[in-house]
Amino acid sequence: MANMHPVVLVHGLFGWGPGEVADFPYWGLGRSVSSVLPRREASVGAISSLHDRACELAFQIRGGHVDYGEHHASDAGHARYGRTFTTDEALHPAWSAEQPVHLVGHSMGAPTIVRLQQLLDDDFFGWDSTHQWVASISSISGALNGSTATYFFGCNESTGLLDEDTLGDFLADLVEATLRATGGLFDRVYDFDLDHWGITTDPDQPMGAYLDQVAASPMFRGRDNAAYDLTLQGALAHNAESRSHPNTHYFSYVTGQTFGGYFTGKHYPQPDMNPFMIPSSLYVGRKRFDQPFYPGFDSSDWWENDGIVSSYSQLYPRIAGQHQLGGEIGDRTTFERGCWYYEHVDDMDHIDIVALPELDQIGRQKTFYQDLFDRLASL
Repeated sequence: MANMHPVVLVHGLFGWGPGEVADFPYWGLGRSVSSVLPRREASVGAISSLHDRACELAFQIRGGHVDYGEHHASDAGHARYGRTFTTDEALHPAWSAEQPVHLVGHSMGAPTIVRLQQLLDDDFFGWDSTHQWVASISSISGALNGSTATYFFGCNESTGLLDEDTLGDFLADLVEATLRATGGLFDRVYDFDLDHWGITTDPDQPMGAYLDQVAASPMFRGRDNAAYDLTLQGALAHNAESRSHPNTHYFSYVTGQTFGGYFTGKHYPQPDMNPFMIPSSLYVGRKRFDQPFYPGFDSSDWWENDGIVSSYSQLYPRIAGQHQLGGEIGDRTTFERGCWYYEHVDDMDHIDIVALPELDQIGRQKTFYQDLFDRLASL
């Protein structure tokens, strides 16, 4: 055991924190496996932008009144301040370079924690913070370079924005896909953390009525939302602004559950993929784009996927910015800081790795989290 830094777990799009969704564990067996490291589960905006989620996470860890930044809030069109977390509610109130945290993010949680580290290094919050407040970053099924599935759900391929006539459909379709993929765990509103947009929750309100509120707000009519940030356009902007820092350990765990066609090279879902992710998987697995999003862009790079996110996107922040690949984790016991090390977790879809593993995946999920926490403890 080389350290006792707490692990903070950050959920993805439409994810939830402890005590929400009847306390069903978003992190599956990751909540219960043994570890010497203390663990904390965060709850950030389920459909909010990377910036807003990162700000909420920062104050949830340290405590205080969430501040999204005067310039950002004015530009986005929402309130500058959000919720207040007391010292007793804070996940790690002594947070500093001397007492850093390990950040673990699933899906959209991965670019959220990358964004948070950059805000800390920029001292965005005025805490005299640096990137050294983060001991390690671990991405699980991370949309580190965005997801081409966003275009399947309605984002414009040319701009990344939602068109006015597709906004409501985007929310409805994505929520329906999430509900079905998670077995209908929640059919009423849980906390989407949208107070700064003037959107409040009512526990007795049906999900559809709540989404009507969201669709009527200005939130999804610009770039300050999850939809845009998960497009390749949004990911390009964030990756260009965020760096992989020399004193931090970086890991990515890449899930996939498709196979390549012998003649076409296109990817198709394996038979055991969650059936409600098959439509998006088929789209991602064969989608060709007319425009090059970045130099060297090739549509076929993005075809292998886990139902939602391309394996290519999960590996490391590769499409912009200063990021270095270290290699496969394998049997390594030492890792160079500042480099991304990766592991392929084959034959697991985007949800098998967290809340709802298939019956034959339960043992693999438990082993995965045990190895992950043991690796962090050894750094």
